[in-house]
Amino acid sequence: MNIIEEINVFQLTDGLPHVIVQVRDDSGETGFGECWWGIPTPGEPHRGGAPIVSAVENLIKPNYLGKDSKQIQALWHQTWDHLYRYGDGGIVTMALSGVDMALWDLNARRLDASVLELLGGSAHQSIPAYASFPPLRSKERVASETRRAIEHGYKAIKLHELETGLVEAAREAGGDDLLIMVDVNGHFDIEEAIEFGRAIEKYKITWYEEPVRPMRNIELIKKVSDQLPIAIAAGENEYSLGDFERMIESNAVRFLQPEITKIGGITQALKIGHLAEQSGVPLCPHNFRGGIPLYASLHWGFSNPMTKWLELPWLPEGIEFASRIPNPKIIDGCVSPPLGPGLGVRPDLNRPGAS
Repeated sequence: MNIIEEINVFQLTDGLPHVIVQVRDDSGETGFGECWWGIPTPGEPHRGGAPIVSAVENLIKPNYLGKDSKQIQALWHQTWDHLYRYGDGGIVTMALSGVDMALWDLNARRLDASVLELLGGSAHQSIPAYASFPPLRSKERVASETRRAIEHGYKAIKLHELETGLVEAAREAGGDDLLIMVDVNGHFDIEEAIEFGRAIEKYKITWYEEPVRPMRNIELIKKVSDQLPIAIAAGENEYSLGDFERMIESNAVRFLQPEITKIGGITQALKIGHLAEQSGVPLCPHNFRGGIPLYASLHWGFSNPMTKWLELPWLPEGIEFASRIPNPKIIDGCVSPPLGPGLGVRPDLNRPGAS
C-alpha cells in the first residue's frame, strides 16, 4: 500500500549543522530530506534548528502519517491548506520542505530511478557552478580561498563580504576571467546599498545579491536596482508562489534564487521554476549547505531549462558540514546532471553528532 508509517527528524551537529527528515513507508522503503537548518547559535548547535524540528513533529508529521506516500502533490496541498493560518512561509514551509523532499527521494528509490528522471529528465548537459564562500573578512583569506577554488575547477565565486577592498582582493587573486558575485545578506540601508554597489561596479561583478534591508522589501530592492548597472539577485528569503510572482513582476531582480529548504521542497520548487520559465528570468537555486539540499537543488535545477547557475558551498580547510557528503565534481567550471537512485545521497545517522 506504500502507507507512511514513520517520520523522524534528526539534527546533525558534528560540524555545520543539518535538520534531516527520514520518511519510512510500510514497504520498508525510506527517503531523506532536509529542512532549513536555522540561525546558528554559538556553542549550542541544537538550538538553531530546534523550532523547525518542532514544526515537523507537531505541524507537518500528523498530516502525513497513515497516508499514501505516492501522493506527493495531494499531501503537500492538503498540508498547506491545513496550516495556512500558521503562515504561508517561514518555519511552516521550512518544515514542509524536509518531508516533501524525503517523499520525492523515497518514491524515486522505489522505482530505482533518480528524482531528476521523475521530474522529466535533464534539460542541460551541464550547468555552470559557483563556489559560495562564507564570510572571510580578510584580504589574505579571500585571496587564498579564491585561488584554491580556481585550482578545484571553479570559474566563478560568490563573496559574502561588506568591504570594497575584499572584493578587490578576489579580483586580483582571480584575474579578469573569474566571475564574481557579491552577497551582502541585506546588510545595508538603501543609501549604503547604492553606495556599495557603485564602489564594487569597477570590479565587473556578475551580480549584487540581497543589497538592502529588509531583505524582502521588493520596493527597496527595485530602487537599488534602478540606480545601478549591476544585475541584482534575490529570492532566498521568499517563501510562497505569490512572493515570487511579486518579485518577478517588480522587475527588480535579474536572477531568481529560491531556497529549496525554505519554500516547501521540490513540489513547490517546480511551480516556482515554471514562473521563471514563463517570465524568462534566469533561475539560480540558492543553497549554502552540502548534502541533501545541495543534491535536491541539482535535480531540480537540471530539470528546468531556465537554470543559469548552481550554488555549491565552499568551506575553508578545517571546516566541514556535519553530513560529510561530498560536493559533486567541478569540470571546466560546471557540474553534470546528478544520478540516483532518489536524490543520490544519504546521511549517516549512526555517526557522532546525530540526535
